[in-house]
Amino acid sequence: MMARRSFLSIAASLGGALALAGCDKPGSGAAYRYRLTLDVETPEGAKTGSSVIEVRTWETHFEGKSTNHEVIGQAVVVDLGARGLLFALLAGRGENGGLGSVDHAAYLPALVALRGEKLQDADPAFQKNLSSTGGGDLIDNEIPFLVRFRDIDDPKTVEAVDPNDLAESFGLSVRLKRATIEMTSDPVTTGIEKQLGWLAALKGGYLDGQFAGGGPALSNILHGGNFKSSGGQ
Repeated sequence: MMARRSFLSIAASLGGALALAGCDKPGSGAAYRYRLTLDVETPEGAKTGSSVIEVRTWETHFEGKSTNHEVIGQAVVVDLGARGLLFALLAGRGENGGLGSVDHAAYLPALVALRGEKLQDADPAFQKNLSSTGGGDLIDNEIPFLVRFRDIDDPKTVEAVDPNDLAESFGLSVRLKRATIEMTSDPVTTGIEKQLGWLAALKGGYLDGQFAGGGPALSNILHGGNFKSSGGQ
């Protein structure tokens, strides 16, 4: 089990080495990595999956200063055996449980960790969640968008998974016990193509094979970049 660490202690351990610098292009600002881990309880025992994700940030100064970022990495995969695979995407969950922005899941917790001294500038709801977790835990809408596939070989069979009710998707007594992040210097996780043999063929397109999305089917809302990103988003 991962040790509980507060976002602020994670930031302190970095010693300010990753403080953002004024710059205008990727590669000249800050780059850091964090591990996102999901712990799932099942009748067959505890199951865990994690992914090391890299975030690169840089500042632009066109019409005022703003911080930009890109993510390199892949979705978390939790192997639940005969029950199937659970994926935590490189995308957040919206207020109503729908697909949210990539920033929400992939960047916000880690950015707050890096800028612990500016916690008061973070979203008030996130501040409340942060203080209530007692560590690097993600709760409620901080948890990334979760999905499974009825047929892992057919991307069009993708289904959303409720983090508060994994049993609905995977069977009785299956539940998400914990979702956490921690800073790390480990290599970025790769190899998701082993589980998703069709991913490369999408070439970033939507899961239904189209290059124009918008739904209503989830397979026409999710795209390859939600599962794997090489930056430049």
